[in-house]
Amino acid sequence: MFNAIAFPFLKASITCGIAAAIILALLSLATRVWPVLAGHRSVWLWSQAAIACAFVLALLPHSASYSVLPAIEIERAVASAPAPLQYAGAGEADGAEDDVDAIELLAQAWLALYAAGLLAAGARWVHAQRGLRALLASARALDAAALAQHAGFGAEPVAALLRRGLRVSETDAAISPMLTGLARPHLLLPRHLRSFSDEQQRLIVAHELTHWQRRDPLWLHAGMLLQTLFWFNPLLAVLTRRLNWAQELGCDRAVLAGRPTQQRKQYAAALVAQLKVQQESFCAPVASIAFGHGNAASLRARVSLIREQGLRAPGLPGKAAVAGALVSVLGASLLLQPAFAWRAPESTAPAASTSATVASAPQQWQMPLDRVRVTSFYGAARKNLEGGHHGIDFAARTGTPVLAAASGTVVTSSAQYEGGPQYGDVVLIEHANGVRSLYAHLSVRSVQPGQVVRAGDMIGLAGETGKVTGPHLHLEAFRNGERIDPQQMLTSLDAYATSQALRKRPAKP
Repeated sequence: MFNAIAFPFLKASITCGIAAAIILALLSLATRVWPVLAGHRSVWLWSQAAIACAFVLALLPHSASYSVLPAIEIERAVASAPAPLQYAGAGEADGAEDDVDAIELLAQAWLALYAAGLLAAGARWVHAQRGLRALLASARALDAAALAQHAGFGAEPVAALLRRGLRVSETDAAISPMLTGLARPHLLLPRHLRSFSDEQQRLIVAHELTHWQRRDPLWLHAGMLLQTLFWFNPLLAVLTRRLNWAQELGCDRAVLAGRPTQQRKQYAAALVAQLKVQQESFCAPVASIAFGHGNAASLRARVSLIREQGLRAPGLPGKAAVAGALVSVLGASLLLQPAFAWRAPESTAPAASTSATVASAPQQWQMPLDRVRVTSFYGAARKNLEGGHHGIDFAARTGTPVLAAASGTVVTSSAQYEGGPQYGDVVLIEHANGVRSLYAHLSVRSVQPGQVVRAGDMIGLAGETGKVTGPHLHLEAFRNGERIDPQQMLTSLDAYATSQALRKRPAKP
């Protein structure tokens, strides 16, 4: 039986990877055709949010029913002898005694590996934060008087900045000027910045303060959090780097707007000088936005954009196109997500040559679930339901394999059963002697009309489609078109019923 957590998580992880690959490919193509998109952080923020949404959507209980791909069928192991019917009591763990399949082991192993990877990613984050705190602790705090004398703050209202909670420190480390901190921003300036011209210092400080005004540290932390949670998806790291690049370009654009060519040249020269100072000496800490952080190639591209007056805004049409593409990818990830389904192993007995042979075989109904717990009997009183409950309800978590109660031919496999939308996804099977069985509220249907099935074949997965209060299997039975009590075909259900179901069952005539 599927593990209640491992299989949905494996499916969501695969969907997340597929969505990330599609989104990155589309954005790479879009930025080549429309280069302005690369320099706007909203594009990369939306893309990361879309990947996270694709993961969450794939975890939802009903998501597999939207997939247009055929279910990946996994053959269940065969016991050497028929196993006795087991009662899934409230204190038992589902699947504790189920046969373990290779795919199930893979899902469980992946869940364990993810947990280990998450711990490792968290440990790296903590290690980086410790390094950053150590760097900040070794720096000298600059008060209002010191800032007033610093060339970089010549045009800034120092007192107002400090009242708003900004902290400024200076370090001897050969780092790039950087803004760090989430709740309370901390601007860390290198001592060597004083060797730059006054104009360059003012432009650099204005760049870092622009990050603060744009709330870039918040979005940087959000990106790093997603990268930590989805550590197994390297494409998120690529998107985070492109987000950082877009943030830097956005600040460049804001700081240099309306400035003369001479100041643009000073700004570009400051970038080059900063790269020379910090090369082979220091890397920017995690969760910090650094003025000159990056490699020589990225800084050359930045300098080129500065000289060319930067990238223009994409405007509403460009943003709308990106938003539409991301929504389409979300829809595609929902429709193309993988779905797993169990099937019973092929019988070693000679197969019937036609469906008529199967239909005429003697019928012996078996339980539609491996583990049985009856929560409502046929005829139990139901509000606004004349004649009481029309079938038998079995407790079953979403994703539990549903088995054919007897051999027959599938008549209906649909999400729009003629009995009404309250049934949700339904499979209806025609058996011998005018008898039919109906299985409702399925999350996945793995058979098609006209398909011949044998008793015990997997026909779908339990769920909560239709009008229900929770996941379960609803079973109905018919003879010659008339609804009958399924207990006529299934015996000994009392031993597997809840006390509430027994109390509400109508008295036998």
